[in-house]
Amino acid sequence: MKMSNKTGALSIIFLLWTLFLLNAQEVLVPAGMAPSAPESLKSASADVPRDTLELPFFDDFSRQGDRPHPYFWTDRLVYMNNTYTRDPVTIGVATLDAIDEEGSLNGTSKLAFESDFLTSQPLNLDFPGRDDIWLSFFYEPMGLGDVPEDWDSLTVEFLPVDSTVWETIWSTAGSAEDTFKQVFIPIQEERFLKKGFRFRFKNFASLPRVAGYDDKNNNADHWNIDYVYLDTARSSNITALNDVSMISSLGSLLKSYQAIPWRHFPDAYLTELKATIDISYRNNDTTVRNVTRILKITDLHFLETDSTNGGAVNAFPGVLNTFTFPYNFPFIFYDADSAVFEIKSYLVTEDLDYKWNDTVVRYQKFFNYYAYDDGSAENGYGLRGEGTANASVAYKFKSHKKDTLRAVQMYFNKTLGDATQAYFHLGIWEHDKDLNAPGELIYKMSGVRPEYPDGLNQFQTFILDTLLIMPEAFFYVGWIKTTENILNVGWDVWNNNKHNIFYNLGQEWVNTGFNGSLMIRPLMGKKISWPASRQEFPEIKLQVYPNPATDWINLEMPMADIPWEWSLDIFNLQGKLVYKGEASEQTHYTGDLPEGLYIIRVSQKGIYRASSKLMIIR
Repeated sequence: MKMSNKTGALSIIFLLWTLFLLNAQEVLVPAGMAPSAPESLKSASADVPRDTLELPFFDDFSRQGDRPHPYFWTDRLVYMNNTYTRDPVTIGVATLDAIDEEGSLNGTSKLAFESDFLTSQPLNLDFPGRDDIWLSFFYEPMGLGDVPEDWDSLTVEFLPVDSTVWETIWSTAGSAEDTFKQVFIPIQEERFLKKGFRFRFKNFASLPRVAGYDDKNNNADHWNIDYVYLDTARSSNITALNDVSMISSLGSLLKSYQAIPWRHFPDAYLTELKATIDISYRNNDTTVRNVTRILKITDLHFLETDSTNGGAVNAFPGVLNTFTFPYNFPFIFYDADSAVFEIKSYLVTEDLDYKWNDTVVRYQKFFNYYAYDDGSAENGYGLRGEGTANASVAYKFKSHKKDTLRAVQMYFNKTLGDATQAYFHLGIWEHDKDLNAPGELIYKMSGVRPEYPDGLNQFQTFILDTLLIMPEAFFYVGWIKTTENILNVGWDVWNNNKHNIFYNLGQEWVNTGFNGSLMIRPLMGKKISWPASRQEFPEIKLQVYPNPATDWINLEMPMADIPWEWSLDIFNLQGKLVYKGEASEQTHYTGDLPEGLYIIRVSQKGIYRASSKLMIIR
């Protein structure tokens, strides 16, 4: 059958567009490379002599902080985190990769090079003749990071006391895995059984071998280590861990966001606040263990605390448990620019358990921005390839209050040679209700490019040069490219907001194919100036009596020179304002308030100064 000229032309156009789409693609690349650091920083502290530690030696990397605990380890190259794996042995892992503690690449070769080290303090192994000393640990290649290739590796090395040469004792090649494997290594040779013995983990990493991908030459080849244990009287046949531990971090109190502006929270309270919060824990033992679950929330500004007891239950061996905590925290919407709430959950376990992995803490931040991300980038996102030089990416947000959009924060991953440091346009789009996608471009800032602040996961702030009043509605924030390299914006794999991320290669807006969140945050509210300043106010002491009260209360507190600038507010436990008065008046009538617990708040010129609980009983 003869094909018409029109049909043939359409077929050619379709073929060319298909080839274009194959070359133009959205990609995820490894994250975590910050500005270059001096070479002298690399593992310099590993040679500093330390006091010898006695057995047992144990670390599961669940303590606070993102660097190895100096009591156990002599260097700081490895990253402590809760985000590079979904199923650790206990909460927290040590991640070895291709960068040092400052974010600089440990090598620039496509061949395997020595990268990170995790080196123990000197240990007392002066047990001549013993054959029951074992080092054990769990390892996971890749996890939620980058796959180490088969020419990459993870090794364990021993350093005899009378030598300066590290000996390779165990090694494994790279592969794609998302589960942990346990390794047992006996320590029986006499040259190791002395006071001052040391061991270390070391990985070999490499850069991608594909030509023409300089914009992907950044952090790579991840290995996660967990539950390192060295002691006497052990056997490779005893694999159980006498430990019940938390497994994952606490989630946000909010349904959609990780953070919203504090001044928007009263408008978002009813729709955004979760009624429950989940915890995950596991019994790594072989016997049933009994645990009690506790949740505690504290307003770090108001110092109001609420605790919930989740009860005692049996935790069965090897089972991953998830418990949903209901809570009814009395949020009080005081007049301030920001607020922070400490959310802490812990397990009451038996004395033989390690206590530091029984607790998880999250700080729920209410500042001046909306955020879907948790502040930690596991990957970098972007569009790359032929035909993407003018492509766009737009990120959907909903403002819960009419307010001014002042700035946009973005986190960028650094690559070798700054291959992604190209100029781009910052864009703001309206919402198209019919398409449920980005609509008209209402703002474009030209001549901006990525910068890399010191340290990992540090955002760059772009202050808008035009006043934008955003309604209580959806809007989009993103970028318009000027080159075919990826922009490499931070990507959080833990919080899936793919339905809010769109890209446009020149024809139409398309929803992303990846699960996760971009590390982009719109800043709302007052005019932003740098550096920011804050007025400090000394704490004051507030006394309320009688307490419990019936119909009257008296206040006792130091007053300022102009007492009528001090106000008194009383809130019930649902956060509702039920009484308002002048703090300069010492006596206040509470006879109209029903029995129950209340919060008294005193402010000066609208700024919180003191608070107290009040119980009314009749």
